Formats: sequence, structure tokens, C-alpha cells
Amino acid sequence: MSTMPESNDLPELREAVLEEVRLEPDPGFAADLRGELRGLQARATRSLRWFDLELPIGPIRIVHDEQLVHLVDNDFRRYEYRAEYELGFEPAYGESERVRKAAEQVLAGRRRGNEIAFLGELTPFQRAVLRATSRIPRGSIRPYNWVAREAGNPGAVRAAGTCLGHNPVPFIVPCHRVVRADWELGKYSAGGPEVKEAVLQMEGLTHRELQWIQHAPPFVGQLDFMEFCLPACGGLDTIPADRIQGFRNAADAIEAGFAPCDECKPV
Repeated sequence: MSTMPESNDLPELREAVLEEVRLEPDPGFAADLRGELRGLQARATRSLRWFDLELPIGPIRIVHDEQLVHLVDNDFRRYEYRAEYELGFEPAYGESERVRKAAEQVLAGRRRGNEIAFLGELTPFQRAVLRATSRIPRGSIRPYNWVAREAGNPGAVRAAGTCLGHNPVPFIVPCHRVVRADWELGKYSAGGPEVKEAVLQMEGLTHRELQWIQHAPPFVGQLDFMEFCLPACGGLDTIPADRIQGFRNAADAIEAGFAPCDECKPV
């Protein structure tokens, strides 16, 4: 049987093809591609540079190509090993006001870390995990299963954890905001649970709020808005107890007439 289009269909087909050709390229895609190519060239030519950025918890070292961040570490002894192992060489010192300003914006919560992170040598799943992690608001936390779901593979919780354990740009892509399913902080590649909590406190998550999250029901309904949230959704700990309702699972909340929160995306 012939699969060729009927001659009467050809003008319409040509017009459809021309419409596709006329479409303007996505500027975001073009920018990502240029950044990726620049990063690959910087690695190949060993033209990456580093500078230190001072934080309330201590300095972090940022390796960059004048546009994107390739490596971040808060342990300068470990940094030498990581640079050799992950980059193949140890970059020279080099300040960049552009990258410094971008990193400060990310750390202040005014920009997402994946926008300035070089992810060109990671797998599609790893990129998806780091992008999902970058969407967690500053001073908030989400469990690993949330990240896996937002990355498009809900069953890959362990793989998401492994990916974040090897995050090349901690602090910029905030893996410190990802915790265990029971809301315990768990491991942290940049220094353990104590450092993880210190970074979260630097961002505004108090110890009291963390304790509330860890002892709250799995899902929390807000009676004033008829929405249900993850317990880590901002401000729930300040709502009077008679204005919230706990649920063991999302299905119970939905059956009770609550809609999922658009901010924390509990489902």
C-alpha cells in the first residue's frame, strides 16, 4: 500500500513544513547549547578558573568558565582531589564578577542554580534531578522521592539520592535541601548532617521549624484554603492547630475535598 500523500494534500503539507521552518528557535535552548559548548571547550583547553566566596558557614571554592559553574567545594583539601578526578586538572585562580554576582543571586534565592551550573557531562536523568532540586525554595526541604518524581522517574528514589551524593556543584544546586522520607536530614556530601543543618539555618530554616516538620503528619490540610501540603511547605508551623488537618496519604486528603498545593506539589 502506498504511503505517499495525495496530490491534493501536498500544498497543505508544504505549508505545514514552511510553518515549522519559520518558527523562531527557543532562546533558552540556544543559550543552554552555547553555554554547554563553552563549558566543554573550557574543560578541553584547561581554561577554567576559580575564586572563593565567603558564606556565613565559611568559604566555598567556585570553579567557572566565566559563565557557568563547573565545581564547588567547601573543603579545600578535598577540592584538589576532586579537581584532578572530575576535571582532569587543577584550574588556576581567576576572579569573575559575573559568576560571583550570579552565584550570590542563587544563594539569595533570586535565581535557580541549574541556570548557572555546567551540566553538560551528566546523563539526562542526572540533569533532571539537579534541575528538580534547584526548584526547591531557599530555606525549605523536600524528600528524595519528591525529587525523583519531579525529575520524571518516581521509582528512581535511590538513583536520585546517588545523583545528589555526587552533585558537582553543591550550594549552587541545593542538594542540602533534600532529606529522607521521614524528614531526617540524612547524609550530606559537603560535610554531614551538622553542616547540612547549618546551611539550612543560614537560609532561614529554624531548628524549631525543622522539628515541627519531622513530627507533623505526612500531609497537612489547610482548612482556610482547602489545600493540602507537605509539612515542609513554608509557614505551616505558624498556623493554629484548629485550622489544619493531618492526613496519612494524599488520597485521604483529596477524598476529604482538599486540593494539592501548587507551591510544594505534594503529588
